[in-house]
Amino acid sequence: MKRTLMLGLATAAVTIVAVSPANAQRWRGGDWRTVGFTTVQGHDSDTIRVRGAERFRQLRVCVFNGPIQMRDIDVRFRNGGTQDLPTRDLMRAGTCTRNIDLAGNRRNVEAVRLRYAPLQRGWVHPVVRVQVR
Repeated sequence: MKRTLMLGLATAAVTIVAVSPANAQRWRGGDWRTVGFTTVQGHDSDTIRVRGAERFRQLRVCVFNGPIQMRDIDVRFRNGGTQDLPTRDLMRAGTCTRNIDLAGNRRNVEAVRLRYAPLQRGWVHPVVRVQVR
């Protein structure tokens, strides 16, 4: 009886340890990191400055709290280069653009300029978030 109980506890412990890393990896969200956000206040463009000196390979823009008409995304790199990402999408609240590959290998992003038009006027102000990985 005691041996069976010990064997059962050992099996349960091994199962928990083996499953825990899988659960931790599942909820990482693809390693996306938010580098900036802005609240749409009726302007047609905003610039989000990216702090630090990390290098990234992909970028995406997510919208919350209300829809917007995304017109264009311009990425400026620390070495002076730029990349124009024409994105003419209707973005509903809770959605993101496709994963956009940055030109070159890994790039050091300095700023992201967003051009858009809010679709609703009034007290709802969409929040636009820039993520990289």
